[in-house]
Amino acid sequence: MRRRILETEGEKDNSERWLLTYSDMITLLLALFIILYGMSSVDTMKLKEMSNGLEKVLNHSADSSAIGDNISVSADNLDNVYLALKSYIAERDLGNMIDVSSSGSAVSIHLKDAMLFKPDTAILLPDSKPVIQEISSSLEAIYGDINHITITGNTADLGHHDAANESDSWQLSVDRAVAVLNQMTAMGLEPSKMSIEGNSHYNPIASNDTEDGRAKNRRVEITITGRAN
Repeated sequence: MRRRILETEGEKDNSERWLLTYSDMITLLLALFIILYGMSSVDTMKLKEMSNGLEKVLNHSADSSAIGDNISVSADNLDNVYLALKSYIAERDLGNMIDVSSSGSAVSIHLKDAMLFKPDTAILLPDSKPVIQEISSSLEAIYGDINHITITGNTADLGHHDAANESDSWQLSVDRAVAVLNQMTAMGLEPSKMSIEGNSHYNPIASNDTEDGRAKNRRVEITITGRAN
């Protein structure tokens, strides 16, 4: 009798083992579903990232197109300034005193010091002010399309390179640039886009061996660059 009871209990224990297998299967299925869900979430994120990336590319293309338009507008307006100043110079026969050139992205104006200043000073001559006024008015009309205006003073090399003369040459080139800037701002130009430089005699455009060459080197340059964005 005891043997039969033991056998019965053993059979009962064996009959419940399927629960363990079922539990393992449920656990594995749950893990599989979690993995599949995780994979689907990653795919969704990737899809979202791809969508955002595409949107950025499209927006960048649109921005690039807008930038191109702005560059075109700036170049056109700078060209108008260049043509207006060329006409002004020709009408008043100022070709020997003023030179204006354009590179497409910038306009450069060279003003000889003989028409601007009293000799060896940074004091503006009265006759120079109408010229500076014309330049200022032309720039003010397109100021929104201007990126920067640089005013640079230059002197001639007289061959005296002692410390005192070198210092005077540097100072005079800076003072003359400041004088032109102050006159332009007094005539209405906002100074926020303007700066000055002084080159002393270290940026010649002609030989310093002749008086004519030295006269060309004594100059103030106004360089206007267009807005790029």
